Amino acid sequence: MKWKKAGAVVLSALLLAGVPAGALAVPPADPPRPMPSGAELAVSPGERISVSTAAGVSGDARNGVRVVSTAFVSDGTLRMDDRLLTAVVTVSCTAAGSYEVRFGSPVGDENVSKIDRLWGSVRVAPVEAAEREACERRVAELPPVSREERWPEDSGWPATPWDVRTVRPGERMTASDGVAMASDGEVTLSSPGFTRSVVMRGAKLVSAVVQIRCDARPGLYVVRWNERGKRAEVWARYRVVDTATPGCQDPVGTPRASAVRRSAPWLLGGAAALAASGAVGYAFLRRRKASR
Repeated sequence: MKWKKAGAVVLSALLLAGVPAGALAVPPADPPRPMPSGAELAVSPGERISVSTAAGVSGDARNGVRVVSTAFVSDGTLRMDDRLLTAVVTVSCTAAGSYEVRFGSPVGDENVSKIDRLWGSVRVAPVEAAEREACERRVAELPPVSREERWPEDSGWPATPWDVRTVRPGERMTASDGVAMASDGEVTLSSPGFTRSVVMRGAKLVSAVVQIRCDARPGLYVVRWNERGKRAEVWARYRVVDTATPGCQDPVGTPRASAVRRSAPWLLGGAAALAASGAVGYAFLRRRKASR
């Protein structure tokens, strides 16, 4: 397996130059190797593999399900990736032999029955001490697995707090929520990239149309859910790309650009992943606290 360090060097240089992390492409790296269902996959210590399955195929194929094995550095999490659910995991440098790979219940999700299903197994080739030390150094240099999800365009935004849609400066998006049990007018959405904070309106389904500032810089932004009498929480994320179209104008009364630039967006680097054919139904399984 080839290990590429050039991407990490480029990333560090760009960050020092002031380029927002959320606007960067993923550093060059070997893509995770797919692990088919029911197979025993021969892997090397430190290797990254991916597990993908269609949502709705079985009761345990849903966003947030863990992919677990004692062969992995840590559990993976199935996240929406267009029409699939995908998890990326890293093989431990100390693993050697054959290990089961199973699906487990989402962390902190008390609303689903316990999940424990065999997916397959991995067979890890043993390595000598010197190779193991080199493996641990390589693993430490790997970029973190992205938590971002990619849902179908026809599903309401945000399906989960990590449902990151892309938008250009000046464009509008409709934000909606059907399970928060918030009453009409009790919730305000705020974000540094919005032209202004907006109030959620509606009966059973509360929603609001938000507009992105014409001078919003590329990057990943958070949206805060401010409900009357409750503590504000991160409710959604979106990514601003490119620049505004010529002639873009913010609504009258939008705060001055200099004031917003002092409140830089909350930016997170990484590449992303994740959605499914039955995804619209899962859009209402928000699990905000567990997903943050």
